[in-house]
This record gives sequence, structure tokens and C-alpha cells, in this order.
Amino acid sequence: MATTCLTNNFRKGLLKGDFDFDSTVQDFYMALYDTSGHGYNTTAYSSTNESSGSGYSPGGTDMGDFTQATDTTNNVSYLDNITDPSWATSTITATDCLIYRSGGSSPVANASVYVGDFGGSKSSSSGTFTVVLPAAAYNTAIIRLA
Repeated sequence: MATTCLTNNFRKGLLKGDFDFDSTVQDFYMALYDTSGHGYNTTAYSSTNESSGSGYSPGGTDMGDFTQATDTTNNVSYLDNITDPSWATSTITATDCLIYRSGGSSPVANASVYVGDFGGSKSSSSGTFTVVLPAAAYNTAIIRLA
């Protein structure tokens, strides 16, 4: 079973300045996996146990642009992904996902950011597979710092 979390690799990399969510600087991707097992110690994207099927390419999909915000009442900064990652006309089964920074070398190439557990297998059959991200708010955004 995967653990839904920001990875330790990401936490360490933030302190070193390795991540920049400005899409003109770094690209972030979401990959899907059909066997759980990711967690805090996942360091980087790997194709091991990655989902496969029509409409899905290894490495996942570019997550596009993020917006940054800070809730000054609750003193939490967070990111919002403008669109939910999706794969059109796909036949996919996935149990979890990994958000990672594409390329780079510090702290590692294709460095992990976030692991999301779907709570079981989710599938699409010649339809759109969409990972619906939570609302961007101080208490719900998947990437937030308090």
C-alpha cells in the first residue's frame, strides 16, 4: 500500500532550493502505478510497476502550470495545479500516482515530490482517466507548507 505524502526527497530538496514550480523553469509530471509501494522514501520516478495501456505513455503526463498562494490567516503556503492530470481515450488501471520533477540532477534526476494512494485500483476503459486533485486551500492542497 502506498502512503499519501510529500516525499523526504522533496522536503530535503526544498531546503536546498532544488525545486521551482514556475513552469518556465522546471516541468512536473504525474506517473501512474498499478502496484502500490511508494512512500516517504521514494526518491525518483521509476518505470517499475508503472501502469500501462492504451492512452498512457511511460513517464505519465506533464502537470502544466501551478499557482502559488499563501493563506495569511492560517500561515500556510500552498500550490494549486491549474488542471487535473488526465489521459484521454485510455484503458488504464492504477493504484497510486507519483508527482516528480522531470530531468534535473539535484538531489537526483526525476526527483520525487508527492505520492498519492488511490485507496485501491481505479480504472478507465476507452475513456478519460482523471486524477481529481483536492481544492487549492490551506488545509486541502496536496502541496502545502505550514
